[in-house]
Amino acid sequence: MIIKNKYPVCEHDTSRNPIINPADFLTKTLPEKCVITFFSKELNQLVGDKQLHIIEYLHSEVLDIPIYEYDTPSGKICITMAFCGAPGAAVTLEELHAMGCNKFIICGGAGSIKKDSEVGEIIVPVAAVRDEGTSYHYLEPSREVECHKETVETVVSCLKQMSIPFTTGKTWTSDAIYRETPDMVELRRNEGCITVEMEAAAFFAVSKYHNIPLAQLLYAGDDVSGEKWDSRDWNNQKSVRSNLILTAIKLIEEL
Repeated sequence: MIIKNKYPVCEHDTSRNPIINPADFLTKTLPEKCVITFFSKELNQLVGDKQLHIIEYLHSEVLDIPIYEYDTPSGKICITMAFCGAPGAAVTLEELHAMGCNKFIICGGAGSIKKDSEVGEIIVPVAAVRDEGTSYHYLEPSREVECHKETVETVVSCLKQMSIPFTTGKTWTSDAIYRETPDMVELRRNEGCITVEMEAAAFFAVSKYHNIPLAQLLYAGDDVSGEKWDSRDWNNQKSVRSNLILTAIKLIEEL
């Protein structure tokens, strides 16, 4: 049933029978547990150091993303990257799920909209403001979508046991990095957001739609909390990014 609205993005179809279903053309060949990262250089370094081998690909017209197998003390997992943006995040999660993955830890970077943050601070988002379009195709319109509660609780507990400092809070998922205006940043900060990124709301929506255990780790990268942008050399924080991948691997073992 289609719930109509004046604005197309707020229209919602409750039907669960899409015309294109990834389970119809993808086979379950992957391990149950999966780490998704957005750090290509650091992942490639890990692949070289551990001599990881490719077991599958995520295919697209632009590029194919390799999926690697990784042996942990508790069993095999897979590690891959996601297509960027909310639509790419949804496609990535849908296809990995269709190929057998049922539990996910995602790690990436985010812009900080919190005053006086430091580069590398770890954030565990508990909810995302849905300022994108993809999540509305999975869930009825709402201002926010929560991350999978039980998985977040497990991640928080494990990070404490590992003595890794972190913060929990809301993130703002936007489709337009060049429309993060000072007034909009202030608005999102006032409703409790501490970061801005482009995928979390979609990840959380697909997770909720399919009831997939999933949590995300973000690190505070560039600073968009003031009148001017400060890149803080955020995408060259190699140790932060490498450590976040390794932390995600340890966390996925606990799910």
